[in-house]
Amino acid sequence: MVDLLVKILGGGGEVGRMAIFTKDVNSDRGFLFDYGVNFDENDRPVMPSHVRPRDITAVFLSHSHLDHCGALPSLYVSSPPPIYATPLTLELADVMFKDAMKLSGYYLPYEDEEIKAVLDHAIPVTYGEDVDVSKDTKATIINAGHVPGSMLTLLEVNGTRILFTGDFNLSPSNLLRGADINNVPRDVDVVVMEGTYVANTHPPREEVEREFIRVIKETIEGGGSVLIPVLTIGRAQEILITLYKNGIDYPVIIDGLARVVNQIVAKYPHYLANPELYIKAVENSLEVTTDYQRRSLTKEPVIIVSPAGMLKGGAAVYYLKKLGRDRRNAVILPSYQAPDTPGFELLTRGRAFIDKAEIVLEAKLYWFDFSSHSGRAELEAFINHFNPDTQVLLVHTDAIKALQFLERLKVKYGIDNVHVPTNEESILFSIK
Repeated sequence: MVDLLVKILGGGGEVGRMAIFTKDVNSDRGFLFDYGVNFDENDRPVMPSHVRPRDITAVFLSHSHLDHCGALPSLYVSSPPPIYATPLTLELADVMFKDAMKLSGYYLPYEDEEIKAVLDHAIPVTYGEDVDVSKDTKATIINAGHVPGSMLTLLEVNGTRILFTGDFNLSPSNLLRGADINNVPRDVDVVVMEGTYVANTHPPREEVEREFIRVIKETIEGGGSVLIPVLTIGRAQEILITLYKNGIDYPVIIDGLARVVNQIVAKYPHYLANPELYIKAVENSLEVTTDYQRRSLTKEPVIIVSPAGMLKGGAAVYYLKKLGRDRRNAVILPSYQAPDTPGFELLTRGRAFIDKAEIVLEAKLYWFDFSSHSGRAELEAFINHFNPDTQVLLVHTDAIKALQFLERLKVKYGIDNVHVPTNEESILFSIK
């Protein structure tokens, strides 16, 4: 009998701020899965609950988005634990830490020295690898299909198996293969999984792409330009491939931090679904490196791909101000828009306050579902993959939508082994 404690430090009944701590109750130390940060409407960080670094045997980082990694450097002041992640995730996380420092450095509880300490204590791992973490603990690393380098972690502690998904996507995309569920055993004792889209089934990607390309061609042929605000990691690369694959032969401009990320991702082609297609897509785009180039870009019809995906900053805001006043132009949002973000305001009101000034959009506005998360159907399939006695904790999700999802599972499949924990909650599992 093993008594396994799982504590929700962040991500309980909320999307983002993911942080899960687990330990054998008879052990002095445990394991941390992710340690992310959210940001409020004033770009101030909202940190997960504290865990003492000396209580951590090891950290497992699922991927490089700030809502999963952004609080990690705060743990590397003293007694720094080893951190396991793919080399691509580690390199991208370094970029994201430093970008967060630029945006919210005054409020963040770490500086450059702590960022360096994270990387100094990193142990790179890759898909299919079995890692001996300690004498009684083994970790298996599995492709998560979410963003380049993302991983599922299967941790075996004293014979007890716990799976942490981070964000994952069972469906393949132009950029990545889907999560490798075939390498996930059915007899896992505890699964901690994301449920971002428990209430949504994504439309077929072929349909999304077809309409996306139609809008772009129609706009350019009508003499307008297209602005596509993107998430720096994952969505920027997916959009570039989608444009290239569909034969778009108009100028494609890449700006902002996505330029740096594109080059880093190119160093790790084995994580991509089609490395050759990716390299061609990146080479086919034009990088903006100076303010002069940026100012001259909007004089002719072009397609601009630039962070930030929710228009909370980045070069995309500059282009929005330039292009948003012309009805011939189009703004295409290919990402989820969180409430209280300028992107959400544009979608719901057609106007938004950015840099303390109101922008009223005259350009056409579109939203397309290019999500890199599993939708409701995939989440159901994932849960059904496991044995009936597997205990499932659903995190990184809206609490009300998650409870409705639980009711659906009971009615449709007779499943009652899924739970929606809250932040600060500790769950004890007695496993034979």
